[in-house]
Amino acid sequence: MRLKSIKTKNYRTLEDLKLSFRGNYCTISGRNNAGKSSVIRLLTDLFQAGPSSPWSHSDEVDYVDDKTQWVKDSPAILVTYDLLLAKGEDPALIAFVEQMSSQQAAGEQMSLSVSYNLDASEGLTVSVSVDGAPLDEKLSKEVRKKIRSSNLLFLYNSTTPHDQYFFGRSRRRMFYDFVISDDEKKALDEAYKHTERKLRKFAKQHTQDLSRVLGRLTEKYNVEVSPPEGAANRRMPLGINLTDRSVEVPLDDWGSGTQNRTHILMAILQANRIKTTDSADDKITPIVVIEEPESFLHPAAQSEFGRMLRELSDELGIQIIATTHSPYMLNLEDPSANILLERAVSRGKVKATRAVDTAGDEWMAPFADHLGIGASEFLPLKSLFASQKSRVLLVEGPIDKAYFDYFKQGRKGCQQLDRDIEVVAYGGKDTLKNTLLLQFVVRNFDRVFVTYDLDAKGEAAAALQRVGLTYGDNHVELGMDKPGRDCIEGLLPESVLSAVAGREVDLVMQLGSKESKARRWAKEELKKRYLAEFEATGSWDPKMLEGLNKAIVRINKALA
Repeated sequence: MRLKSIKTKNYRTLEDLKLSFRGNYCTISGRNNAGKSSVIRLLTDLFQAGPSSPWSHSDEVDYVDDKTQWVKDSPAILVTYDLLLAKGEDPALIAFVEQMSSQQAAGEQMSLSVSYNLDASEGLTVSVSVDGAPLDEKLSKEVRKKIRSSNLLFLYNSTTPHDQYFFGRSRRRMFYDFVISDDEKKALDEAYKHTERKLRKFAKQHTQDLSRVLGRLTEKYNVEVSPPEGAANRRMPLGINLTDRSVEVPLDDWGSGTQNRTHILMAILQANRIKTTDSADDKITPIVVIEEPESFLHPAAQSEFGRMLRELSDELGIQIIATTHSPYMLNLEDPSANILLERAVSRGKVKATRAVDTAGDEWMAPFADHLGIGASEFLPLKSLFASQKSRVLLVEGPIDKAYFDYFKQGRKGCQQLDRDIEVVAYGGKDTLKNTLLLQFVVRNFDRVFVTYDLDAKGEAAAALQRVGLTYGDNHVELGMDKPGRDCIEGLLPESVLSAVAGREVDLVMQLGSKESKARRWAKEELKKRYLAEFEATGSWDPKMLEGLNKAIVRINKALA
């Protein structure tokens, strides 16, 4: 099952808002009180009928408490959830809807829309439509009841303390909800019937003793003691230990970051257990919602964990929705899946929640908001964020990138750059001076190497050193210490430089123009022509490419 969108009116700060959830891994971010918790509460209201266990709780939407405070005339709270079901992943829910509505899914998927209307006089009204066709009120309530009773939301709040239990010589253990199948539940029920008979026998004596003591009171009581019922629920608690080098350690004795990650991963694996069950009667793929998965983690660990969550959501085909204050938890591969919320300001007062546009060239808004830097500074790095590779070569501009992409082809006389290295142009030395942005990039990849023109070495090397990158191992200059050759073109064979200079006399002359704009244009045009001349030659004498070949060997070694 996939949540496609939520549309709401007059709910808390969500006065009039529609949120679209794209892909498997989605994030919701924004500053404090932007509305993230309200969105999560709406999710729990649809997908959870009540507490999943005795040690948790959930709140249903209440008109008086949840209506938008500044809206007059008491309008109704309206919420619409758009869901997408797949026959291969959600056969149990599709079969139920088909049976109740006598409406068959047109293909392999079924769209389901669930709408709430909650007002002061009429209370809650539920309406459901299947592939655009509305159901009557009675059927709508049955579909909602089925969704809410099917344990379709695995919610984990990283910031909320989780219960511990004592058992066995006062030993503390952390617990998590373990999902069991119907067959496992039947086996446990049979075993429990035998245990229950024993418990009732033991309880009889305790009942007599308690009745005798209570009989001393003025008020008289009848005493009834019984063992717990329903021991084998669909979810039941299991204690957790982790082992490090054969030493058993209770989970609560590990660091908070390790505890947090372990609980989150268990929620994802339990959702996958339901998704992969063999029984079509049980199979409805849940959604996993995680609040602040970055809690208690160092930025480098956040980067690793964020990448793991994105990979798991795609690998398992499970939708994960995370609320976060960390740029490392955002979806780098598909930035359009990142939702950024903010509060509108009217006459100096903070009011309705609105979604910031993150489509197209606005993809960088959530990253900029988290890092506190200008959004435009991300623009040159868009291709880097979409990269699926773990090793990255950052080069100064698109011309440099074209050269290194050419070196991946393994032309005669050229050292070959490893094909698995992602080459990205960072847009000039000023990007390297942005320490926050550079740290973010470095932490998101296993290996990073940076090249820059020789004329920018002083500033670039100092900036890279500030983020822990060392000269030679992580960055190096390109060019020769000669006038006009302090860049990658300075390492080209003399035949390329002379051929272009002989043909492009006007451009060469324009390099001496008094107008800086004209000089920059001429320089860029010459760079393009040098590249074209170099690529047009089929093979080279390795001696003619000595400087370039040395640079490629160094890069391959550093990124190995």
